[in-house]
Amino acid sequence: EGGKLLPGYDFVGTDSKVAARAANDGDGWDADPSDPGDWISSQDRLLAQFANCSLDDSSWHGTRVAGMLAGRTDNQAGIAGLGWGNLILPVRVLGKCGGYVSDIIAGMRWAAGLAQPGAPSNPTPARILNLSLGGEGACSSAYQAAIDEVTGSGTLVVVAAGNDGSLVDQPANCRGVADVTGIRHA
Repeated sequence: EGGKLLPGYDFVGTDSKVAARAANDGDGWDADPSDPGDWISSQDRLLAQFANCSLDDSSWHGTRVAGMLAGRTDNQAGIAGLGWGNLILPVRVLGKCGGYVSDIIAGMRWAAGLAQPGAPSNPTPARILNLSLGGEGACSSAYQAAIDEVTGSGTLVVVAAGNDGSLVDQPANCRGVADVTGIRHA
């Protein structure tokens, strides 16, 4: 509402049994980037793919970050975003209990306006990608190649460095990204 959302894309793929349980929206890649939530219920934990996931309500993390970056201002509702003219290109890459690096990379490439097989062209490439996500370990060659390609196209990649005092893991430890972290609650 209010013209702040651009047409985005959902890159949360199907799992190995060609189901979309992790995507939590009933399908795989499509043009509907809306967030159905990432909660894990006790019923979900009965499925092998969620057996090691924590029982939790939806984090709505992407929605919260989008609100901080581009929330409508001067409307006496919610919070004011950081910029009056900021627009959000919603790109889903994670679902219940995480996701696949391949989906994250596909979403990064598409968001930056690079051709992504299996997805339509992006008519409104982002100038800044916000990756509020992370995985364990050193920067993989797949992440680094994608970051090099995205930054080579002129897009800044901002990545969560973690908020828990742990080591900085991938993709925040890749070359060419801007890391962001939190140090305390306000």
